[in-house]
Amino acid sequence: MLGVGLVCFATWLVLDARQLYTSSLAAPLGARRSVAVAILRPIARATEALGLDRPVREVDRLVGRGATPGGSAAPAVATPGGLPAAARTASPVRAHPLGTTVAQRATAQAATAPTAGTQQRRRRVGPTRPGLPPLVQPRPGHVLTILDVGDSIGEDLGIGLGNLLGGDPWVRVLQDAVGSTGLAAVGYYNWPVELEKELETYHPKLVVVMLGGNDAQSFDVGSTYVGFGTPLWRSVYSRRVATMMDEATSAGAHVLWVGMPIMSPQSVLSNTDMQLENTVYASEARHRAGVAFMSTWRLLATPTGQYSEYLPDASGNLVQVRDPDGVHVDAPGGTDLLAAGVVREIERVWHIRL
Repeated sequence: MLGVGLVCFATWLVLDARQLYTSSLAAPLGARRSVAVAILRPIARATEALGLDRPVREVDRLVGRGATPGGSAAPAVATPGGLPAAARTASPVRAHPLGTTVAQRATAQAATAPTAGTQQRRRRVGPTRPGLPPLVQPRPGHVLTILDVGDSIGEDLGIGLGNLLGGDPWVRVLQDAVGSTGLAAVGYYNWPVELEKELETYHPKLVVVMLGGNDAQSFDVGSTYVGFGTPLWRSVYSRRVATMMDEATSAGAHVLWVGMPIMSPQSVLSNTDMQLENTVYASEARHRAGVAFMSTWRLLATPTGQYSEYLPDASGNLVQVRDPDGVHVDAPGGTDLLAAGVVREIERVWHIRL
């Protein structure tokens, strides 16, 4: 009986590792959360890579469980200051970053067909308001709400922001990044639509975006095939990036768009592709007041500009900053390094202290 129980427990742990990991992220800050995250993170990543959690994801989808693909929304957790530090952290299985299947393209084609609702939303999204007010220094009576959105690398950034700012009673960090998402396969997860909902719900004053790991791929728009890297791809992708920026600034929020970091030469992602995406983000940010682009290329590279799994921390000690897959940012060394760089950029651009 004990053996059977252990086998059942191990099977449940493997099949539902992503959901357990998501729940651990939503737990109150402390030693118990840190231990749970450290144990469940590699297991969740392994089950994602092998596709072992697909049965649970399909069951969740069939029963309508959760607000996002792959699981239920995690509840907000209280920071020491009594404010919710995480609004939602849900992460479905990571899609293959290099392309979509025929079925996925068919889904995207159906989902991206213009409808009256989406056309109405597009009409509401205009250029940045010229009078976008500056960010106010967080203090009693002036809580700064920061909304973190993006893909699984955006999740890594959200972990770091939670660690750095979770104890500040005047800063509210909403960790809303969703793994396997991006702006290419909007039929799987439509970030412009989801961001509009989050803006209306939480009214953040700063939106931090980090995505792109799943976007180096071709996709369909209606009956048109959009090949990755072509002028048409850049045009369509740029419009989707611009839509998110305009949605946020039209809602009164500033935007920090965080670029993709350098990837390992042995990883599934090409650095040339990541640099192409970063040029799109930087270009669209330059055309908008209240929007800034931050490059992470040098931040997560060696002094000579090379990829390394280990980098020195603030004390000069080598710490692991990247996952063995050569793509993701490792916690806590890498996530804290990334978040510290983002915080410095926020302070530099908007003249506040966090």
